[in-house]
Amino acid sequence: MAFGNASAERAAIELTYEDTATVSRTTSQRGKNNISTSSPSVIYDGIICALSYTGSDNSRQTDAQNNVDYDAVIFASPDLLVLPGDTIVVKRFGRDDPSSGRNLTFEVIGRPSVYATHQEIKVKDGDLA
Repeated sequence: MAFGNASAERAAIELTYEDTATVSRTTSQRGKNNISTSSPSVIYDGIICALSYTGSDNSRQTDAQNNVDYDAVIFASPDLLVLPGDTIVVKRFGRDDPSSGRNLTFEVIGRPSVYATHQEIKVKDGDLA
């Protein structure tokens, strides 16, 4: 592989992706009596990606609950249009078992950095464990 060939570099990078994801976005829909409601709509399903933890972990245990709060980056195809506020559910290592803890839900923060070979999507997990 020669450097400068974006399609060959992209193919090589995507061979390292071990995860799959679903991207959802809140959209407005008109219901009965012309009343608008907001609900999540799946934008992309089954996309291959790679999840990388950035080391910024602000999780803490209180007397009442365990707060999970950390940042991560999702590497994905540059062809996807991912927007701030989108929700991404990642299946780790292709396993689809919610009880295994391998399905992780994130919110996109900021605009993704898009390159010829991939995009880097900054996400945050803020949940209760």
